[in-house]
Order: sequence, then C-alpha cells, then structure tokens
Amino acid sequence: MSNFTISRRELYILPTRVGWYYALILSALFGIAVKFDNQSAFMMLFILVAVALIAMVYTHNNVIGLKMNSHPSKSVFLGTPASFPITLSNPSAKPRHAVWLIAGGFHQLAALESGSQQTIDLKLPTIQRGYLACEPVNLSSLYPIGVFFCWTKRFISTERCLVYPQPLDLVPFPENGSNQGKEQAQANVRLGAEDYAGMKNYQDGDRLRDIHWPSLAKTNKLVSIQYENHSNSAVNLSWFNLPSTLGVEDRLSQLCYWLVEAEKAGQRYQLEMPNHTIEFDRGMTHYHECLNVLALWGNGPEGATHD
Repeated sequence: MSNFTISRRELYILPTRVGWYYALILSALFGIAVKFDNQSAFMMLFILVAVALIAMVYTHNNVIGLKMNSHPSKSVFLGTPASFPITLSNPSAKPRHAVWLIAGGFHQLAALESGSQQTIDLKLPTIQRGYLACEPVNLSSLYPIGVFFCWTKRFISTERCLVYPQPLDLVPFPENGSNQGKEQAQANVRLGAEDYAGMKNYQDGDRLRDIHWPSLAKTNKLVSIQYENHSNSAVNLSWFNLPSTLGVEDRLSQLCYWLVEAEKAGQRYQLEMPNHTIEFDRGMTHYHECLNVLALWGNGPEGATHD
C-alpha cells in the first residue's frame, strides 16, 4: 500500500482560460476607471478583484490536506480493465467539493464531507499480459467558480496488476479425459459426488448455479459455494500438444482457456510448459499458480519460449 498527503509543496495553481478572460475584464475596467475617474468603476473593480482572490484561496484549500492511499489490485484477463482502488481521505473539518482524480485517460469526480473517505476504482486498459503498473495519479480542482486551476504533484503508486492472457478457444479440448471429465463432473453433481466444502469469494469463471444468492442479498457481495469433487478425471494441458502454427501468444491464450474450462469442470489438471511443469491438482490456489506462469511466460529465466 502506498500513501500520499497533499501539503503546500505538492500543490500548483494557475488561472484557467476563464481566469485569463476574467483578468482581461479587470484590466479593461481598471483602464475605464482611471481614464474617466469613475468611482462606480473603481468600486466594481475592487469587488471583482476581491472575488478573484477569495476564489484562489478556496480553490487552493479545496485540495490541500487530502490523503491518497492505494490498495492491491486483483488480477484480470487481458482485455478486461485493470482496477486499482485509490482511497481519498479528508481528515479536516471542512468538506471538499468537486475534486477530480486523474490518471492517464481516467477521470473521476469526488466530493468528501469532513472526516470522510471515498474509494475510487481507477480503471486502466490492459493491452498486454504480465504486470501492469498503476498510472501516476493527480488530484485537481476548479472549485468554486472555475477561474483558478489547482493540481497536485504526481502520486506514484507501487501497486501492480497481474494481467493473465486472454482466454481463446482455438483448439479442441485435449482428448485425454477432457470431454469425459466434463460429463463426469456434471454427473457427479447429480449423483452427489461433489460434497459441500465451504464458501469462497466469487471468481471469474465460477458457475452461476454455485453462487450463493442469499449471501448476495445480505452482504451485497458475490460468494460461491465450494465443492469437493471426488471424481478422478484428470487432464494434461500441454504446450507441446498445441499446433506448431500457433504463435506464442495464441498458445498462451489457448492454455489459459483450457485452464478456465478444467477448473469449471472440477477436474485435476497439469500445466506442462517448456522447462516448467505444474503437477496435477485442482482448486483456486493451483488455478492461479498456473495462470501466473502463463501471464509471466517469457519475462523470466524460465520464460524462454520454445516452438
């Protein structure tokens, strides 16, 4: 987790385009007041200058003292936006209005009451597998009248999101017990071969019928029922069983799809890669271990690709 407190040294402020127009009007009003010695023009000039100065103070104070905290990001499949939770906290006694959180092409407006906090999921696109670093984050504000723009130094989060390959169904599932395993897994449910083993947080790929809907109604969180499958079906998900015409990324995407399908079916499966094999097992720990290998393939010493 990374944190960042906004002090005066982290803040910058400049007039906006509207602010420069506002300054031009003040200059014209000053010229009129001096040339014609018009007391009303002088009074209006002083009022507008006072408004601008007060607005500058309010814009500055609307951001100073805020705190930002980053939180770990969950792994996603390629093509799904990565979510980086950022918590904004307002420890002061004054509310903060219309504060923008900006990171890359992401923009989110926030308002914070005194002593409150708000968690914003910073969504970033995923364009390649592997680790995706969080974009630098800025806070900015135009409050209250938009004549001044205040922004912070960049907040560099240390959080990273692991991006798995995109699951693609390019090649039929392996013959060694795959289809039989799927049918057997479904039969096991009907025959009671799958025993209740507890509850777990919902993961992408979980069967809809395994979602525990009463928990969703009570806690507003998706929870899945976990079963212990007593079937002995097992499948070897091998790099070497894929056609040589497939490129590296397509092979990884196909293996990723097979992993998702094998885990859904409750099968035991092995991931066989060049110079790296994860032995037969099942469950979410095994599932994510295999996905991690695919996501980082080619980025480490064991990641040398082979045809």
